[in-house]
Amino acid sequence: MPAATRLAGVAAAMLMLAGGLSAQGRGGRGGGGAPPPPDPCDRPCLEGFVNQYLDALVAHNAFGLPFAQKVKFSENGQLLELGDGLWNVTTDIGTYKLYATDPQSGQVGFLGTVMENGRPVALALRLKVDNRKISEIETFVYRAAGGPPPGGRGGRGGDAKAPPPPPPAPTGAAAMELMKPDPVLQEIVPQNQRVSRNGLLKAVNVYLDAIENGNADNDAFHPDCERIGNGTKITHNPALTLAGADWNPFTLGCAEQINSKMYSYIQVVYPRRFPIVDEERQLVFSFSTFQIPGDILSVQSPGHGILKMTDANTQPGFLAVPELFRVKDGKIRRAENLVINLPYGTPDPFFNDDWRRTKK
Repeated sequence: MPAATRLAGVAAAMLMLAGGLSAQGRGGRGGGGAPPPPDPCDRPCLEGFVNQYLDALVAHNAFGLPFAQKVKFSENGQLLELGDGLWNVTTDIGTYKLYATDPQSGQVGFLGTVMENGRPVALALRLKVDNRKISEIETFVYRAAGGPPPGGRGGRGGDAKAPPPPPPAPTGAAAMELMKPDPVLQEIVPQNQRVSRNGLLKAVNVYLDAIENGNADNDAFHPDCERIGNGTKITHNPALTLAGADWNPFTLGCAEQINSKMYSYIQVVYPRRFPIVDEERQLVFSFSTFQIPGDILSVQSPGHGILKMTDANTQPGFLAVPELFRVKDGKIRRAENLVINLPYGTPDPFFNDDWRRTKK
């Protein structure tokens, strides 16, 4: 074959190949183009990411997970390098596990327990998943020895003559390990019994407004409402006592307890974030900051007289509060939270605005 003919044939073949590659690059059927986007991450997919994450914590292997190119990771309100903090000390997964899953936002939350060098700690976890890759990790770890007791921050009451309180009951992960998750937080609610996404958010905002204002409407709370703080039941619980008080606010229900003004030291609840709304389970996983300026020393409690704030609640500070709400019939049925002490003025790394807001 003449050389000119061979060169012409090679040129034609190269043009054909180039044309085929170009077509494939534009999404043709050649099989060599960009892969199709992954299927949306549904409920089992998102909860599977939580389980993978917990397994990776125990293995101390942060880099075996599918991460996005940029990952934002925090622990107790502080941005950290991925693989630091709890990653270094987790030795096992606990038995208490609750999930809140929001396929619409691509986010999933976990409230439960893990072991830290053999000791139980409580963990609130939020993952954001984009295209089946983790892009945000928000964690709060409650260590009972150094954290607040149920109902507020630690510290002795203002009445030095009051008898010493009884030994505290287990709190945090130790208490959570002793109880089973309430089925009301796990059930799939029939479609005709659900309230809308906006209705869920409205119910939680009404609750947080009540904490902030010290004024709760009974109609905003389900008759069976209970609140759990750091693993301990803080409503309808006569086993708990408030130092310095001659009456027991922990025996009250959800609305009645707020109306007792015992939370008046919390003057602002802001920022408030609601990244996870689980419509099937009628859950909201919120992340709020309870601001404590420390300048309220006592308050008039209706029917009880003067209620002195504890020493710790008359010091400036923030409480980071990841909280899981179950809404039933548009009312708060159950709320479980962790309460983490932070220095006053600590910004929320996932809130894109200033924390300052006029206090009440």
